[in-house]
Amino acid sequence: MNNRYVVPQKRLGVQELEVKPLLTTTNGKKLKLSAMVDSGCTHTCIDEELVKKKKIPTKKLERPITCRNSDGTIAGKKDITKFVKMDLNINGHNEQLDAVVTPLQSSDLFLGHDWLTNHNPEIDWKQGIIKFNRCPTSCSFPHTDISFEPRIRRLQSNEDTEEKEPDPTNPEDLPAYMKPFAHLFNKKNFDKLPERTEWDHEINFTENAPTEISSKVYSMTPLEREELDKFLDENLATNRIRPSKSPYAAPCFFVPKKDGSLRLCQDYRKLNDITIKDKTPLPLISEVLDQLKDAKVFNKLDIIWGYNNVRIREGDEWKAAFLTNRGLFEPTVMFFGMSNSPATFSRMMATIFREMIQDGSLANYMDDFIIPAKDDEELEARTTRFLKIAEKHNLSFKRTKCEFNVSSTTVLGTVIGNGKATMEEEKVKAIRDWAVPTTVKQVESFLGFANFYRRFIKNFSTIAQPLNELKSKKGEKWYWNDEQQQAFEQIKQAIASEPVLALPKDKGQFRVEVDASNYGTGAVLSQEQENKWHPVAFMSKTLSEAERNYEIYDKELLAIIKALKLWRHYLLDAKEQFEIWTDHENLKYFREPQKLNARQARWYLMLQEYDFLLRHIPGKTNTKADILSRLIKPDTSNDNRGVEMFKEKMFIRRLEESTPIYDITLLHNRRFEILADETLLEKIRKCERRETRVLEEMKKQPEKVWENKGIIYRQGRIYVPDNQEIRDFILHDHHNSPDAGHPGTYRMLESVKRTFWWPTIKTDIRRYVRGCDMCQKNKTIRRPDHIPHNPLPIPDKPWEEISIDMIGPLPKSKEKDAIIVIVDRFSKMIHLVPTTTSLTSMDLAEIYKEEVWRHHGIPKRIISDRGPQFASKFMESLCKALGIERNLSTAYHPQTDGQTERMNQEIETYLRAFINYRQDDWTRWLPMAEFHYNDKTHAATGQTPFFLNYGLHPWKGNITVETTNPTATSLIEELEDVREEAKAAMEANNEMMRERGNNKHHKEPFAEGDKVWLETTNIHSNRPTRKLDHKRYGPFEILKQIGDRSYKLKLPDTWAIHDVFHTSLLTKVRNPEFDSQKKPTPPPPDIINEEEEYEVEEIRGHRRKGRGIQFLVHWKGYGNEDDSWIPRSSLENAEEALSEYKAKLPNGKL
Repeated sequence: MNNRYVVPQKRLGVQELEVKPLLTTTNGKKLKLSAMVDSGCTHTCIDEELVKKKKIPTKKLERPITCRNSDGTIAGKKDITKFVKMDLNINGHNEQLDAVVTPLQSSDLFLGHDWLTNHNPEIDWKQGIIKFNRCPTSCSFPHTDISFEPRIRRLQSNEDTEEKEPDPTNPEDLPAYMKPFAHLFNKKNFDKLPERTEWDHEINFTENAPTEISSKVYSMTPLEREELDKFLDENLATNRIRPSKSPYAAPCFFVPKKDGSLRLCQDYRKLNDITIKDKTPLPLISEVLDQLKDAKVFNKLDIIWGYNNVRIREGDEWKAAFLTNRGLFEPTVMFFGMSNSPATFSRMMATIFREMIQDGSLANYMDDFIIPAKDDEELEARTTRFLKIAEKHNLSFKRTKCEFNVSSTTVLGTVIGNGKATMEEEKVKAIRDWAVPTTVKQVESFLGFANFYRRFIKNFSTIAQPLNELKSKKGEKWYWNDEQQQAFEQIKQAIASEPVLALPKDKGQFRVEVDASNYGTGAVLSQEQENKWHPVAFMSKTLSEAERNYEIYDKELLAIIKALKLWRHYLLDAKEQFEIWTDHENLKYFREPQKLNARQARWYLMLQEYDFLLRHIPGKTNTKADILSRLIKPDTSNDNRGVEMFKEKMFIRRLEESTPIYDITLLHNRRFEILADETLLEKIRKCERRETRVLEEMKKQPEKVWENKGIIYRQGRIYVPDNQEIRDFILHDHHNSPDAGHPGTYRMLESVKRTFWWPTIKTDIRRYVRGCDMCQKNKTIRRPDHIPHNPLPIPDKPWEEISIDMIGPLPKSKEKDAIIVIVDRFSKMIHLVPTTTSLTSMDLAEIYKEEVWRHHGIPKRIISDRGPQFASKFMESLCKALGIERNLSTAYHPQTDGQTERMNQEIETYLRAFINYRQDDWTRWLPMAEFHYNDKTHAATGQTPFFLNYGLHPWKGNITVETTNPTATSLIEELEDVREEAKAAMEANNEMMRERGNNKHHKEPFAEGDKVWLETTNIHSNRPTRKLDHKRYGPFEILKQIGDRSYKLKLPDTWAIHDVFHTSLLTKVRNPEFDSQKKPTPPPPDIINEEEEYEVEEIRGHRRKGRGIQFLVHWKGYGNEDDSWIPRSSLENAEEALSEYKAKLPNGKL
């Protein structure tokens, strides 16, 4: 009675039947009941009201059972805690059973899925008959069948909902000698549960494995729930799964197949993490090919659902349990996704067919079987022998993937036949199909690719000379003669054959280089052989219309997935960890994703099978894969469905100096990684530098400090050992990332301490914040106002009073040029809405309705200035209609609501840190700014706005601390207490504001040689608006003091301004103390033609100067203050930057 989920609620597509049973309870009472058999209910249930009314004795469950709806949401107001023991008689069929007590609506008794599983009755829905012909021996029953009244709850036609199975294999489609085994090609044969054997799949745990693994039920669409029912019912019927009471629960979800149907996948990542890895190797590819190379004729067979042919070792089934909205189930056969599945399956096949493999009659690699023979007679004998063994072990085959009596076949990427092994055409198709160049640029691209392999091609320079001649005649009339065509074909042939292209070997590391363009993906598989990297295969694939619309990082990941699929047989069991080279650094966060769409979920499951490292390489060095990805010539005719609204060139690739490279679309997949294959927790677990103070505290106060699985916890927080690299990483992640948003010391400390702790954490965070150059450049320095503060009265609860203000005008971003800021005065929660400065009172009312009212209801008061929006008659009538009292600020003090002004400053500070140089992508960062603010502790309340509103902190995909699981009641009580404390804190804060009002501000003195920041006041900026520009430039060195309050600074040579500034415009630079904060030294200039030449990172603007044009250049490794205007003639080596800049302009013209 410890089932975790009971689902007595209605579901679509569930058939019910009503019966009239007789119930005998433990106190001897006999009752006639209305009962319903419902496969959608995981457990037999009896109505709570009936139990009370009839005074039926109950017993207490060992632990409560959560009652959930079919979508996984919790049903009812309380857990199930009781059950009833009873004798049940249905027309003479007698049994004993338990039923949990819960409110039911339509019947007294629900006979659930557990009852159906136990009896496995035969049901005739048309005739309305149940046949108890497969009951356990504990039941007694009559020889007559039992009738019932069938009823259907919105049952959909099977024709509409079930995927039609293909007809059983036609024996006539098989060779004559194989017809006696036709049943092995029929899916019905596969439905038999395999027998237990010596190679049953073992799941052995590492030391200190957790005693339970919890997960949540993923929500599903109606179609997915229907497919889930089908999966569960089919596998329960074949006993491949069974109900479970396991403390382990893996989540499951659906991913689409190529044909549009759905496949259920279990996420066994947590299980795999604690499973001892099986090192059984897969067959050597070279040995497999050696067995086949001399054969003249072949049969090739493919096992259907290979893994499901393997039982899980008895007693290990519970470890692989998975959670659904119908409850917890455990597989009795091996499922896809378990880490040791390939090794187990390979060992099983090698054992079953050992004799045939050893005598050369059979070659096997995973689920592929190749039977070689010198003639048809030998092939028939060997195949008959093979099928007899398969029949004995209940193995079935997929006819559509089988080949019979063929003279050649493709095995592991190699074509075997006619006594030799040759390279599969697919490996070199990308090279052989390379289109004849029609421009000099295409010739350069081809030669650029070929140059990587010139050391393997004899006389390469001589062969390529006709093509190099075209490069030297750039700008002249194009020509392509027989001489060029011959050179082109000769180089292609050389690349696609030995010694350039090598057959893979069992030893030697593999490398996969991938890239994606807007229309295709390209990849090169190479292997290190004799200390040289040889290409093994090439790939160039066209993107489908749907794939063309993927985000750029999804295209890059798609390139990896296509390469891994194509070269799976080389990489799946590679003897050495292989590397994947890509020029998109963000892809490293896809290795272990958390929030996935259906497509990424399918990719994720595939990636878990491989042992690889992702290596980011700059695009300029990833030439081979890049060129192959661009070989595709798009067919743009009738292609509206594949049109890209925004071309890749329209997206900004380079960010200004000091701006970390983040892509907000990947934030939910952000991983705690320090090294490519080590998670943060693993790094902490391996670190042995634990401070003595912590170890002593653990001995003296074990209730406060304890160790679990190699991790020390202090009051539930993870102790981070004395390792500067780890601590630096955590600080950087909680300060520099977009969802951290460069918080101050107080807020950063609260954020880090939710999860981590170490003895010097407060000091380290203070040092980190002080040394952040982005904060020093962008944050507003608080100086006390000269007018005393008069804080407004504090509201009693969230969203009772709100303030509204506008930030703008701003540079246009998605046609918006302003931000509406809506603030709850109690919790300090904000909502940020992009808008226009021309919005009317009607527009503002609509924003209020959509962004505030629908979430939080109607406030009692709105605080705002006397702008035209609130002064209009419409807003007055709206406030009156909603019962809202308006409180306009006094004419004397426009900062009546100072919190909104400070909020605006924080929002502007956040945007300065992440927007691009042109300031036209701020709408993209606005949701992150809102999240950042609402998740940070407010000094006035001592809590985050999220927590004051909801009583919980949002989960951000990071590490979870060890804590208790409070009940709903205690959460409500705690939230009420926290709000009372917050109100008291705000009262104290108001008093502090009044006292601060008249305090004077003192600047610290400067000395010669100090580095300072310079306020941007009165300094012209090339950026669109000062509001989102840096607040300070620098750092600059003080050359000397001028008078009492002014200093001379060392400014860039390009600044044509006076170099003496008053001390009020200067702020001392705080040097960074952590490695992650230190910027690399700017690169030295290249020496070209005996002249220094600096690298251009980005061109940011242009202007006409006299008769020419100058460009505003941002130099790589230097700050904005070093940007300079350069004439076109000085940018001859920066054509790529110029092209990118022109592409961003209207019509691509200057």
